[in-house]
Amino acid sequence: MGMDTLVKRTVYGVLFLVIVVGALLYPYGLVTLTALMAVLLSYEFYRMTMPRRYHREKILVTVALLLVSVLYFCVLYAGLPARFLLLGFLPVVAAWVCQLFDGVKDHEFVTEPFFPLVYLLPMLLGLLRLSHVGGAFSWRLTLGLFALIWSCDIGAYCVGMMFGQRPNSRKLYPALSPKKSWMGVWGGTIVTFLAAWAVWALWGAAVLPLVHWLVLALLVSVFGVLGDLFESKIKRHAGVKDAGTLIPGHGGVLDRFDDATFVLPLAAIYLSILQLI
Repeated sequence: MGMDTLVKRTVYGVLFLVIVVGALLYPYGLVTLTALMAVLLSYEFYRMTMPRRYHREKILVTVALLLVSVLYFCVLYAGLPARFLLLGFLPVVAAWVCQLFDGVKDHEFVTEPFFPLVYLLPMLLGLLRLSHVGGAFSWRLTLGLFALIWSCDIGAYCVGMMFGQRPNSRKLYPALSPKKSWMGVWGGTIVTFLAAWAVWALWGAAVLPLVHWLVLALLVSVFGVLGDLFESKIKRHAGVKDAGTLIPGHGGVLDRFDDATFVLPLAAIYLSILQLI
C-alpha cells in the first residue's frame, strides 16, 4: 500500500468514524443514520446483484426498509403503537404484485429483490433496539458495540498483514477472501476482548457488567467474521472487489457495515432475552 493510498484511507476512515459516532450520540442522528443506511445499503446490494432489472421491486423494498426503520424508531422513542409497523408490509406486497407480472413470459421468479428484507432489515432494527436501554435513548451500548466491531476489524487487518501473508500461513477461506488468515482472526479476537474491557472501564459499566461485554466481544469475534465472509460471497458472485465507491480507500457503505449485519441483530436478541436492555 502506497503512502498516498494509506493517507487517503486514514483520512476518509476517520471522517466515516466521526459521522457515525456523531449520529449515534443523539436520537434524531440515530434515525437519520438508520434511514441513510437503509437507502445506501440496499442500493449497493442491488448494484452488485441485479443492476439492470426489477427496478420497481427494488424501489419498493427499499421503501419498506426505510418505512419500517422509521416506524420502529417512533415505536421506541415516540410511543407509536407497535401495530403501525404493519404498514411496512404495504410496499412489500406491492413488490410481490410487480414480481407477478415481471418476467411472466419466461416464467421467471427471482428472490434477489426481496433479500435485503432478510439481510439488512435485522441489522437496522437491531441498531435501533440497542440504542433503547431501560426505556430511554442511550448511546453507550451502541457506541461500545461499534467500538468492538471496529477494533476487531482493525486488529484482524493489522495482525493479518504482519503475520498472515507468509507463504506457510493458513488462510481462513481462500475461495471467498484470499487475504484473510487465521492469524488475522486470532489477532482481531484478542484486540476485541481488550477493547471490551476498555469500553467497560471507560463508559460501559453503567450499561452492562463486564461479563456481558466479554460475551459481546465473543459475538463480534465470531459473527463479525461470518458477516464479512458473507458479504465477500455476494461480491464474488457479482464479480466486484468492493460493494461501492462512496468511501474512498474503503469501498462502499456495505463494506464498512458487513460485520454489523450479523452482530447487531444477534447482540439485540441476546441482550433482550436476558432483559438487559
